[in-house]
Parts: sequence; C-alpha cells; structure tokens
Amino acid sequence: MSHTKSLSTAAQLKVGEKGVIKGFTDVSMSLKLLEMGCIPGIEIEMDSLAPLGCPVNIKVGNYRLSLRKSEAATILLN
Repeated sequence: MSHTKSLSTAAQLKVGEKGVIKGFTDVSMSLKLLEMGCIPGIEIEMDSLAPLGCPVNIKVGNYRLSLRKSEAATILLN
C-alpha cells in the first residue's frame, strides 16, 4: 500500500512539523517571501502558533519568521 502525500502549505503544518518549500501560490507575496529567505528547496519548520492561530512562526534556516496565516498559506510544501 503506497501513501501519496498531497501538496500542503506552510499554514497547515502543526508545531514541530517540517516541510520543504516547493513554490508559491501568490506572485506578489512570493517576492516578499523570497527576500525573507523562503527559497524553494529550503526546509522550514513550524515553530509556534499564536493562541488564535495567527500569526504563525516558522523556522527558516537559522532564524524565525512570523507570518500571517494567510501569508503562510501561499507557501507550497512537498
């Protein structure tokens, strides 16, 4: 039995889960994310969530990035 993982977004990660950036769904937001180090092929990890789910904090390389949940939802993961 094979398990095929569907494409997910950074907003869907639970705290401690990791994913590799595959691409973006929003061109204008992707430029901002690229400038902040969110580059396809880079592994990210969900670091923490605010009590109401927004903002989310992800680890990118050796730093943490705080994003609105809607911004994190534009980051596609493998």
